[in-house]
Amino acid sequence: MLQVENTFPYPGSIALLNGLRWRVLSHAADGTALLSRIGPNTVLTRRAAIDELVDPKVADDNALIVLSDWTEAGKRVGLFMARMLRDKNEVALAALRRDLAKAAHDGRIPRTRDDYQIATLLRTLGWRKDGQTWDGIGRTSRYVRGTAQ
Repeated sequence: MLQVENTFPYPGSIALLNGLRWRVLSHAADGTALLSRIGPNTVLTRRAAIDELVDPKVADDNALIVLSDWTEAGKRVGLFMARMLRDKNEVALAALRRDLAKAAHDGRIPRTRDDYQIATLLRTLGWRKDGQTWDGIGRTSRYVRGTAQ
């Protein structure tokens, strides 16, 4: 069964979790999947939520979009940011940059170019800059939901 490639995220398919390749062995009723590591540590298995798994084909497409079309990459990053910031009223730019870099490393979204692209996407989503804040590492721009007054 595991020698045949199956469609994502069904048992037998390949999935990415935290940037590493895993084979899906089975699904459980609680929404988790049993995974087996592909590569040198083939005896390593673990359970993870199915929602956390990333289709490697989508991750490859994200990488190609970054090289070919910045407008498409910006739209995909903007949609991801909108979902991520749905329940927040303020965000530090540095913290958002780190979250987006982690998501890009995991293959969920295309990589962002720079802080200017993130700030432009925030303004497009209806956020505005409201001074600076301390994020634990240093000073960074603070963005709040709403239009400028």
